[in-house]
Amino acid sequence: MVSCLIIGILAAIAVPTAVTSIYNMRLRTAATEFSGLVQRARIMAVNDNSTYTIQFGLPTGNGAYVDLSGDGSYESSLSTPVHNSYSEPMVQFGGTVAQVAAPGGASGKPTNLDASGGPLGWTATSGNLSFNSRGLPCNSSSTPCGTNVNYIFYFSDTRPGGANGWAAVSVTAAGHPKEWYWNGSTWVN
Repeated sequence: MVSCLIIGILAAIAVPTAVTSIYNMRLRTAATEFSGLVQRARIMAVNDNSTYTIQFGLPTGNGAYVDLSGDGSYESSLSTPVHNSYSEPMVQFGGTVAQVAAPGGASGKPTNLDASGGPLGWTATSGNLSFNSRGLPCNSSSTPCGTNVNYIFYFSDTRPGGANGWAAVSVTAAGHPKEWYWNGSTWVN
């Protein structure tokens, strides 16, 4: 009877910790995979002497892709292969992870990374991230895509009990991505 009681107490402690770890792993995986997609888009733009944009929203769920065709929609089948691939490079976020708007620090949400006094020290540009032929991030709405700018993309998930986990990927004007995670009181990388 005592053994069953001890096992029950240990299970009550271990199960919530394991569930939180699983959600944290999914969130970190989404940020890591998105950061890898950013690097891949940058390299492809330089190699092809072209401008490529990263878009969010896949027909099969939350995720992002490199829009090689420039038509604003994910294509799982390209008529002409690009870099030995017949589809546009993509990542799909697991679980309830989604790309979200900047949290803004209101009602229990984290502060923005680029907020006054924040860890970045620069203001982010909003919109879809594009890389020009020199591998520099630029705003795809400006023509030509030549002004290099900074970006931040936030990711969140919904956890049991209504809590949220937060991650972000910042991309400097030089094109370097960095992953960030909210630990409950501050952003860490």
